[in-house]
Amino acid sequence: MIKKLCNALVAYVSMVIVTFSLLIAQANPTFLQNNLLSKRLFAYSLLNNFSNVIVGVLLILIGYQIKGNIKLIKKYIYIYVVNLLIFIGLFLWTRSFTIQNLYDAVLPITRNTYPVVLGVISALLIKDKLKNWFKKYKFSVILGGYAIVFTLPSIFNKDIFGLGNGNNIITAFSLVALGIACSNVKIDKLHIDKKVITLMSMGVILNVVLALSMPYISLKAHGDFSTAYRFNVLTSISVVVMAIVLFIVGQRLKIYVKTPEYIGLLVLLTYSNNFIIEKIVNGSISLKVLLFKSCIVSIIAVVLGWLLAKIDKREHILERKLSLNDGKTIVPWISETIMKIINYIKNHKHNLMNIVILYTLAYCSFIFMSPHFTSPHMDGDKYTSIFFFAFFVKQHMMILTLLLYYLIYRFFYGITNKFWLSSIITYTAVTIAIVADAIKIYYRSEPILPTEVTMVSAYGDILEMIPQIILWIAIIGIIILTGVIIFCEVKFPQEKLSWKPRLLGILLAIVVFGSSTRINHGNSIVNAWLSSYGNEPTFWNQEYGAQYNGAIQQFLNNIDTNIMENNSNYSRKRVNKLVEKYKKQAEKINKGRTNNLSTQTIVFNLSESLANPNRLKEVELSQNPLSYIDSVKRNTTSGLMISSGLGGGTANMEYMTLTGLPVSNFSPTIATPYTQVVPNSNQTLTINNYFKKSTAIHPYRGSFYSREVVYKKFGFQKFMYLGGKYKLKHKMKIGTNPYLSDETAYRNTLDVINSYKNGQFINLVTMQNHLPYSDYYDNSGDYQVSGDVDDGEKYNISNYSAGLSYTDKAVQKFIEQIDRINKPITLVFYGDHLPGIYSNIDGNSLEARETDYFIYSNKYARQHGAKNLKHVKYVSPIDFIALTAEQTNSKVSPYYALLTEIQKELPTIKVYAYNNGKNPVFVNKKGKTIKYKQLTKKQKRLYNDLKLVQYDLTAGNQYLYKTKFFIIKSVIL
Repeated sequence: MIKKLCNALVAYVSMVIVTFSLLIAQANPTFLQNNLLSKRLFAYSLLNNFSNVIVGVLLILIGYQIKGNIKLIKKYIYIYVVNLLIFIGLFLWTRSFTIQNLYDAVLPITRNTYPVVLGVISALLIKDKLKNWFKKYKFSVILGGYAIVFTLPSIFNKDIFGLGNGNNIITAFSLVALGIACSNVKIDKLHIDKKVITLMSMGVILNVVLALSMPYISLKAHGDFSTAYRFNVLTSISVVVMAIVLFIVGQRLKIYVKTPEYIGLLVLLTYSNNFIIEKIVNGSISLKVLLFKSCIVSIIAVVLGWLLAKIDKREHILERKLSLNDGKTIVPWISETIMKIINYIKNHKHNLMNIVILYTLAYCSFIFMSPHFTSPHMDGDKYTSIFFFAFFVKQHMMILTLLLYYLIYRFFYGITNKFWLSSIITYTAVTIAIVADAIKIYYRSEPILPTEVTMVSAYGDILEMIPQIILWIAIIGIIILTGVIIFCEVKFPQEKLSWKPRLLGILLAIVVFGSSTRINHGNSIVNAWLSSYGNEPTFWNQEYGAQYNGAIQQFLNNIDTNIMENNSNYSRKRVNKLVEKYKKQAEKINKGRTNNLSTQTIVFNLSESLANPNRLKEVELSQNPLSYIDSVKRNTTSGLMISSGLGGGTANMEYMTLTGLPVSNFSPTIATPYTQVVPNSNQTLTINNYFKKSTAIHPYRGSFYSREVVYKKFGFQKFMYLGGKYKLKHKMKIGTNPYLSDETAYRNTLDVINSYKNGQFINLVTMQNHLPYSDYYDNSGDYQVSGDVDDGEKYNISNYSAGLSYTDKAVQKFIEQIDRINKPITLVFYGDHLPGIYSNIDGNSLEARETDYFIYSNKYARQHGAKNLKHVKYVSPIDFIALTAEQTNSKVSPYYALLTEIQKELPTIKVYAYNNGKNPVFVNKKGKTIKYKQLTKKQKRLYNDLKLVQYDLTAGNQYLYKTKFFIIKSVIL
């Protein structure tokens, strides 16, 4: 009993050593990264060496002890299932994986996921043949052959025989085969003289010496540790010799360590599957934590191995299904299995054809989402055909689409229990959906959204709009399909399903499609799985989303849009009370103001990615690319805007500036209000609604962020963009930049300003400084970059700064031009976000969210009441409406009175801190973060009033539209 316990302890400690070594290598602690010799480094080198020796001994023992027969295929299947379960368990723990990890788990042979396990099984399947073959040669000759095979690569550091570092099929097969060769001889009775003992001792000593000395030799020879662990691999002759010596000594001393089959295979699974080790480490670098994890993993391996052994003894269904009989060898079994597969295909040809058709439809759901059959791309980017992109780049998303279509089919099959009826209904429904998506993308650059499907009340009106000929064709098509279904059900009847698979199909479909209500919840399993799998919702461009994910998945991506958390204080009475409160405030403000907003010409100018690089601590430029804009900022209302994005999120800034509603109050499921909030709202009030004429200008495509739809809903009379109904007259570019210049944008804006003599609103979104930042301009060399950034980053910053300099000149020219116009014009100029080119910047820091802004009123406006405001260092995008009204001395509505009070009394809202409006954070005038609990009672009331307004307008019953909350009274009573 004591001997068994000692043997078990030796085996367990060996498992811990192997696992511990693997975890340290994956964690890559500091002592492995710096080129310094240390005790820990030498200890790790020895540990790493011994772990490979242990694996070598294990492989030899497996070949020596485990019986080889056809039933090992069953064991490999068990290991396959266990690895899948481990993959799922590690995903649930870490909430991440890559699509390559998933492929590795599902297709281990073709992906070479755990080659050592496959090598072991392969050798054992032909153990009897190998044993008989080895009997032809003396044991010394066999050892000599192994010595040559492992010595030559070790000496010359060339992988002559394809052994690599040992984590492959060939090495595992070879060492198991060595164990099989050893089973032909009685190891405990081998004649071992002093010469042999001396050689064995020298081999062990050499291995230890190499393990300890190679880090020193590598550092002296190469200046680093590039060859420090050259002999610490399973294919090193020193490691193999030590493994053989330990094996022989163990047998001679009768230390019979019985190798449980499943425990041994699980150890080898851990050794060869890097995903398992990577996820177990999960960012840990503490050696104590890694040792603890090694102990836990080893215990789990023992328990799992014991469970698998118990199940193996009792479960025989798999053996019968696969015909795994003891007397059968591998070659006849393969032939028999091939015949079974052929027969299965013949017997299930209709089911397999159904899958092929669904896969074809899945492919169509990608390619027809691109009107021009090109992959998603920005102007100037490289692109390929959608056919290539879908099949080779998005194959995993096509498979997901196939599974979703198959679940729809199984749902119908479960209800009807009729194969042909279910199949044809599925084909028809999917085809109609694909065609509808393709048509909508062609005309409106976005696919069908859930909000449109749920508009049941509009179906009657839609049917009235459809020509009668189309309706008759549809009716005839339905009649033909009905006939086809009846014919197939009678002529080619399929086997009926029992209640269990029918119920399972229905439940699976409900669970999977029902889980779409959690897709956009950041902490949900569904969100983590789909994000890891490769789902890219791209709410900023729904057309791209359909091309990236397939139409059905993009549709599901848009279901989970809980706009705001329920407001317990929300009621019509509370809303009416708030209206009365701010009506009084508006009257108070309007007593001192003389102008009407509608008589002004207001230009909101979002300047793409504009933020002065000189403001960053990590960057120093040889000259200022925004010298004129900085001079304007010194003489007018100006400061820094806190952006909600970093490297993206343009439409969110637009939404906030036009509506006055902060995106941080929305649920985390709302990534882009333009595509997730606006479509759900019956009405959306924006600043342009106060003007008789309003125009949106964007010198690029109109499909991004669904601007065509959104601007129309916002009430803009015109939207000028490339390819739009209202043409851009000026279309100049600078250098090789693929985007239209800012000067062009301002020329088109001037045309609109001069085309109408009265007040109007213009929303201008420029495009010139959008990524990528290549060598477009001749003056890039004028902006030399220094600081803690690499050469690639300096290149991007220099090119980006050159683009900013052209924007600076364009702004100067535009301001000079509007100063010559005899009507009141106010320009609200702001950058939407920093470009995503700074690698060393903390994305949550304030400097990562600061962009430049100023509000400039032309000479005529200043002569007629407009005034510069006191320097406002920090603003959020929601403050521009209030600041504009104040600067132009314009009267306000009760709503704008609320925004005015918020701008004056409340610290600036950190709009990038998404938290459902709970525990919001703010920035004071000194740039310090202020928490909600630090606000005064008045400030808390103001914030909660805004939150109530936002809830009513976006998620509530929109009571405010039935009041006078948005009306500006021209006469104060």
